[in-house]
Amino acid sequence: MADDVTLQVNGKRYGGWKSIRITRSIESIAGSFTLDVSDRWDGASDPWPIAEGDVCRVLIDEVVVIDGYVDKRSISGDASARTLGYSGRDRAGDLVDCSAIIEEGTVSKRKWTFHNVDVAQVAAEVCRPLGIPVSTQAGLGALLTKNAKIVMAPGDTGFEVISKIAAAAGVLVVSDGAGGIVITRAGTARSASIVEGQNLKSGSVDFDNSDRYGRYLITSQIPGTDEASGEATRILAEATDPAINPRRVLIIRPDKSYNADDAKRRADWEARVRAARAEKVSVVVQGWRQPNGQLWPVNVLTRVRAPRLLGIDGDLLISQVEFTIGEGGRATQLSLVRPDAFTPEPTATVHESGGAWKELAKGGL
Repeated sequence: MADDVTLQVNGKRYGGWKSIRITRSIESIAGSFTLDVSDRWDGASDPWPIAEGDVCRVLIDEVVVIDGYVDKRSISGDASARTLGYSGRDRAGDLVDCSAIIEEGTVSKRKWTFHNVDVAQVAAEVCRPLGIPVSTQAGLGALLTKNAKIVMAPGDTGFEVISKIAAAAGVLVVSDGAGGIVITRAGTARSASIVEGQNLKSGSVDFDNSDRYGRYLITSQIPGTDEASGEATRILAEATDPAINPRRVLIIRPDKSYNADDAKRRADWEARVRAARAEKVSVVVQGWRQPNGQLWPVNVLTRVRAPRLLGIDGDLLISQVEFTIGEGGRATQLSLVRPDAFTPEPTATVHESGGAWKELAKGGL
């Protein structure tokens, strides 16, 4: 396929780009693009009538991959040629830039404190003034914040509001590539495999243990009772990472009450997720499409078979896709992580008075 890239602005389509970078990531709520074109300068032709703030769409062939706004433009050149450059983001970029405006509605009756709310409902209310549609991955159903109390402050951005609510419900919020956002979880669908000697052009692996610890200790102060108070109300759970020196210890005191089971789940989660995020893989494949003709997607699993080059032969999650055109032609750079890097953080159980506390007072952890 030709994989022609066009920038559609004010009813006109612009192409012929010499340098292209289009990025989508599950760690960013908005996709982005940077496009450059060079031409001969004859002293008479005017720059293209594209301005910062213009509504735009970026298409690969006829597939929309960015629907948003032009953020920046640049013009440079000399006596013989000039270069025009444009960059921008999905509509969801406004969530990153702008303070959230929570209007009168079902959710806003709680003002800036959210408790046991549905993620999609909050996201829709925050996104409505910006004209950003919200969808939910099929099969997820209602996604509640599971009794977590989340306090926002006037001036918080829409992204801050939505990301805190999403984290409490154990979901991700990412660009849908068509001007909206989608509530989802780490993907389980599969893409084509990446195999050295076949479609793998180059790759690298970064190992960073600076955020890993040999022992994770969770402490949590719980409400006192007649039978449990002071130090007796302290819960301690531990998880270990056998690959790390046990002298490296991290003590975590959550801002919510945990019982022994909650604390253990949190400790195990810290050890597992920190280990998964310590390994980051980047690979480059030729072209923008998989063997089936589909563009390389984000938030899917792929089998990476590169035992000689990278020491990897296993399943990884595509966390970011970057389509580029440069001196080497068309290529796709994929950022990959272990699938458990996006395991949802466990939430604390809400306890009834006289339940878990009495068990703890009798010699719980």
